[in-house]
Amino acid sequence: MQEVFAGVDVGGTRIKIGLADRLGQLVSCEVRETEACLDTETLLETVAAEIKSQANAAAVRVVAAGVGCPGRIDFTSGTVVWLRSKLEFLEGIPLAPRLSDRLRCPVVCDNDVNTILAGELRFGAGQSYHDVIAVTVGTGIGGAFAVGGRVVRGRNSAAGHFGYMSHDPHGVPHICGNTGIVEEHASQSGILRQLGRALDAGEASSLTESLVRGKEPGLRELFDAADAGDLVGRRLADRLTLELGLLIANLVYALDPELVLIGGGIVNHRPHILDDVRREVEGRIAYLPQGATRILRMTLGDAAGVLGGATLAMDATTQTREGLRARGEER
Repeated sequence: MQEVFAGVDVGGTRIKIGLADRLGQLVSCEVRETEACLDTETLLETVAAEIKSQANAAAVRVVAAGVGCPGRIDFTSGTVVWLRSKLEFLEGIPLAPRLSDRLRCPVVCDNDVNTILAGELRFGAGQSYHDVIAVTVGTGIGGAFAVGGRVVRGRNSAAGHFGYMSHDPHGVPHICGNTGIVEEHASQSGILRQLGRALDAGEASSLTESLVRGKEPGLRELFDAADAGDLVGRRLADRLTLELGLLIANLVYALDPELVLIGGGIVNHRPHILDDVRREVEGRIAYLPQGATRILRMTLGDAAGVLGGATLAMDATTQTREGLRARGEER
């Protein structure tokens, strides 16, 4: 029977669950709505049942599973340490052990962007690179980085939370404790807050009209409005590009990576936004030769989290076998 690895991408809106082989080929992949999972037990049962169903349908055996989850995750114990979103009920939950009990196989859990970066390093745009930064642009700003090909998690499992870095010490307070964070201007949640303030100030825009109708515009709608000549849309789109470029320039100064990978729906919808970001970054790190740090788009797309989870699962089983071999216990 073919051996495969399960990957789970837990998001605030959707949970992607799939199986992949050692070459990174998806055997199957399905999506479940997060809103249907109102508590820990329901979420765990939904994920476990879906993995078992896919494995039975494909007549394969799941060797191990990897889970990517938002928030601060203790990778060693597989516990969700800190999480503020629709999934707050997972905070304090040893997610990996609880899912392992249901699947009867090893399970590892990591921060969602750490997981995505692991997948990109193994199967995507990060192959052949060693020092890599990953930035995802969506509801928030997610981040991760690898040094020497290994994802850095930090002593408190807090490394890579780039969206919480401040660009304005006098800015709006955030639940993370910081003020004027990058997410306030360079993510969908931040854009929505700014649109609310523009609406309160009486500014006319197709985007504020959407808010009045009860429809929350996304980043795609923001850039569409900007291109159509909407002044509010143009201002916010330009600010997003500036903030993203500023963030990446600061990260280059701090970490001097070979590669910066950018992902998220807006990058897939408007690839040329990377040209704007590159110009912003290069103008801020003029002491480096042009192109010293490459800025590329992530290539795994919607499957990034699932393949990342599968990558973590592969790594975990490899390390287990190496440990057994070192002790002379491998059968």
